Order: sequence, then C-alpha cells, then structure tokens
Amino acid sequence: MTTGTPKQRIGLATALIYFLLSSSTILINGRGGLSSMAPATPFVLALLIARPRRDWRSILTGAAIGSMAATSLFGFGVLSALPMAIAKVGEVGVAAWLFRKLRGRRGYFGSLDRIGRFVAAVGIVAPALGATTAASVVAIRFGLPFERQWHIWFVGHSLSMITMTPVLSLLLTGAVGRTWRGASRQLRVEAAVLLTATLAVAAAVFTQNERPLLFLPILPIMLTTFRLGLPGAAASAIVLALVGGYATSQEMGPIGFIGGDLQSRMEFFQFYLACTVLTTFPVAADLSRRQALYRRLRESEARYRLLADHSTDIVLGIDTGGRITYLSPSIEQIVGRSPAQLHGRRALELVHPLDRDMVLIAHRDTLTDVGGTQIVEYRARVTNGALRWFESHTRAVLDDDGRVTGSVAMIRDVSHRKTLEAELSRAASTDPLTGLANRRVFDAALAQRIDVAAGGGIAGCVAVFDLDHFKAVNDRYGHDAGDHVLQAFARIARGVTRDGDVVARLGGEEFGILFPGTGIEQAHALCERLRTTLAATRLRHGSSVVELTVSAGIAAVDGTGSAVAALRAADRALYGAKADGRDRLRLAA
Repeated sequence: MTTGTPKQRIGLATALIYFLLSSSTILINGRGGLSSMAPATPFVLALLIARPRRDWRSILTGAAIGSMAATSLFGFGVLSALPMAIAKVGEVGVAAWLFRKLRGRRGYFGSLDRIGRFVAAVGIVAPALGATTAASVVAIRFGLPFERQWHIWFVGHSLSMITMTPVLSLLLTGAVGRTWRGASRQLRVEAAVLLTATLAVAAAVFTQNERPLLFLPILPIMLTTFRLGLPGAAASAIVLALVGGYATSQEMGPIGFIGGDLQSRMEFFQFYLACTVLTTFPVAADLSRRQALYRRLRESEARYRLLADHSTDIVLGIDTGGRITYLSPSIEQIVGRSPAQLHGRRALELVHPLDRDMVLIAHRDTLTDVGGTQIVEYRARVTNGALRWFESHTRAVLDDDGRVTGSVAMIRDVSHRKTLEAELSRAASTDPLTGLANRRVFDAALAQRIDVAAGGGIAGCVAVFDLDHFKAVNDRYGHDAGDHVLQAFARIARGVTRDGDVVARLGGEEFGILFPGTGIEQAHALCERLRTTLAATRLRHGSSVVELTVSAGIAAVDGTGSAVAALRAADRALYGAKADGRDRLRLAA
C-alpha cells in the first residue's frame, strides 16, 4: 500500500534511484578519486525538467540524501558526504535553474542559439561550479591534485548532462511512451527494425579493435531519427550508450585507438556520444517542428479551399509579377472561363482598360504596405459580355523570412451598389469629395426607416463616425492630405458595408452609416470591422505615411423618436468613445 504525499513519494524515489546510480559509479570507479561518469546527475536534471517547480525541493532533497548515503557507504566517507552532496545537488540545481531561465522547455534543440545556451548552462557553468566544490573537498581531505580532479569531474559531468539529459527528459516526460502508444502497427514494426539495425551496427563496430569505424552507427541513427523523430533519436542514443559504454569499459572497440587509461577512453566515449546527441537531436527537433507546420498548413489549406470553393465571391491569388496563381471555381460562373484556363495569365487582362492603371497602383501598394488591406473598384467583362463593377480587398502574402511572394484578394460583384451610387449622383445627392451620400440623403433614409419602424417593421441601427485627430492631419500634411484621408475612409466604409447600407458624409470629418433592418449586435460587428480595417491601413501621402483611426457611436432606431433623436443618441455615444481614448466604438445607452 502506497503511503505518504506525492512530494514525499517522489523524494523517496529520487533518493533511491540516485543512491543506486551514484553507488554503481563509485564502485566501478573505485576510491582513487572523482569519477569521470555521472549518470545520476542527468537523471535528476531530467526529472526537474519533467516535473513542475513545486516538486523541485522534494527532488533535490531526495538527491542529496541518496548522494550522502552513497558517499558514506562506498565513497569518501561520512565526513565528505555533506560537501560532496552540496557539489552534486548544487550543480544540478544550478543547471535546472539556468535551463528554466533560458526557456529551455520551449525546445532547447530548436535552433543553434538554443543549443548554445543549453551547452553553456548544463555543460559549462553548472559542472564548473560542481567541479570546483568537489575538487576542493578531495584536495583538502585526501591531498589529491586539485587540477586533475577538477578536470575529471568537469569533463565527466559536462558530457553526461549534455548527452543524457535530452534522452532522459523525453523518457520522464512520457514523450516516448505517448509516441509509441499513438503509433500505428506499421510504424512500430519499422521502429523495431530500425532500432535492431542500430543495435547490430553498434555491436559490430564496438566488438572489434581493428578499424576506427566510429562513424558507422551514425547512419542507422540518422535513419531512425528521420523516421521516428525525437523518440527515435532518444532510443538510438540509449542503444549506442549501452553497447558502446559496455564495450569501452571492457577495453573493446575502436575507442582503444586513442590509447591512454580506461578513464581517458571513457571520457572520449562520452564526448563521442555527446557529439552524436548534439547532431541528431537538433535534426529531430527541426523535423518535428516542420511536420507540425505542414500539418497546420494542410488544415489551413483545406479550410481555405472549402470556403473558396463554396463562396460566391472570387478568391484570387497572384504572384509579385501580377500573374494568376489561384482562382476559386466561382470565376467560371462570372466570366465564363475556368480557373485552369486563366492560371498563369496576367490578372490585369481581366480588367477594363480604363481601370487598369488604378488596379496596378493598388497591386503595387499591396506589395509595399504588407500590413494593410488595399481596396479598389474596377470594371470587367462577364460571361455575356456585359460590363460589371467589382471590388477587390487585397493583402500581401509573406514567406517565412518576411519577403512578399504575392497577394491574395477577395473580389465581390458590386454592380448593384455602383448603380445605386450613380443614381444618387445624378440626383445631386452625393458628397463631391468622397462620393458618399450627403447629409440630405442620409436624413431622408433615416426618416424612412423610422417610418418603417412606426408601421411595425424593423428599423435598424445608425452609427456616427468621427476621424480621430483629423485637424492634426490637416495641420501637418496639408488639406490635400486631409481630403485623401476622407476619401480613404469613404472607400474603406464602402468596402465593409453591405448592399442596402447607407454610408454618408455628414459634414467635415464626420460620417454616418445607416444599417436598415439590422440588429445592434450585427451593426456593432460591421462597425468594428470598419474600425479595425481603417486602423490597419497605412495611407501614403507623398513620402509620408498617415495612420488613421476612427471613433464611433451606435444607436438603435425605433419608431418612437425622430431622426434627430436617433442621431443625437449616436452622437452622445460617439463623444463617450472619444472621451474613453478614441479608436473605439460605443453603444448608445
């Protein structure tokens, strides 16, 4: 029956395992000085990495108890037990703290920079501190040379932690077990074959003394790594460590070519094993990251194509030279040609010649203003030869290095809205600067919606927008820039609203939008889309870039009040948005 708290149990287990590992190392090494092997240290470090911070004290306490017991019974005696435990546990504690400080849990083999930080933390700083303490103890108590003992400890502990910590951390975090349980039967068979091949090659290399064939195990290890990822790299490293370590300790294998005593050969073997781990684990980490990226890309592409294939709007992808790389199937219904027929053609060929310059400018702006959305309207011929209006919302596409590789656009047929705009223009009811409806048209449309509500229908909502810091734009860049800003807002507002919505310039930098038959939540969503789109747009004026934000108030329209009352409620909400800091929306109370 298990007793004690979880922390007590993990502390007891750590003490027992540490005692066994440390005692075995001492007995193998003898009492002639510090050991060049330290399997207990990477075990505790991997356990600290795998467990939450709240368990660290129990783990370190258990390690200290196991260390003192092993040193007292088989090592330098009772009097040396405490300082040696301080050296060992302090070393692994510093390594774990540095590991966590350097954000190692995010993948310490994910890049050359992270590999360097990992080696510096657990392979240099921590073992150097432990070596200084331990070498001082044996030098003072037993008269052993400090420099030699420092070197033995530092090399042994450094290589042990570099080599075994990644392997043991994968085992202790359960990554290897999860991979095995989730693997298909075919993959399990393949894993068994690859690991058997690694074992056979390692045994063939380390049971002969005639040729320096240390490079041969790298081939099956790399194959295993490529097929099985990090778990495969860990399993291969364990196989190589067991076979090579045993053979080297029995004075077999190509390590004997370097000469020297057994301790020197074991140090060299650990160095060889560390180089193998530092070669295979970064490859495995990069492969895992790429597989995750490809999986997300496939999922994203599937969603994208599902939306594109069933949308009445056109999805268009073009490269930096303006040639079509993708077209959604809806293009065939509109222009009478299939995506395959148009692939590779210049997109400008589909645009009316009079509008091509404007579309080309929008394309160039898309490639230079990578964070913004370019909106442009133009005419194009459709299936029956008729000339229709379209509107494109275009954004740049970037690669992993941030370079522009092309653009993607959503294209909508806006002929109905353009017809309405033309009718308004003929009635002299548009604002001459922005092309939007003027105040008179807006008031009339609002009054009509109030009449609809009074008759039992759904009136909708009204929103009043005011450009933030518009006077500052005029003062800094001139009134032509201010005009450009007003026109940009109008263009964006038309882009985010729907057919049937009324967008008007009420005066100065103030605009109004009427959402007929629309609830307050949907009106708020449309206004928020307008606000964020404007905030993401960078307006070029000469050599300068003008950033735009807008504040707005939104009010529901009902049949109990007047058009003036509805606008006044939206105005009060607008003033509240301004008072709250601008660049935000506010609903009328």
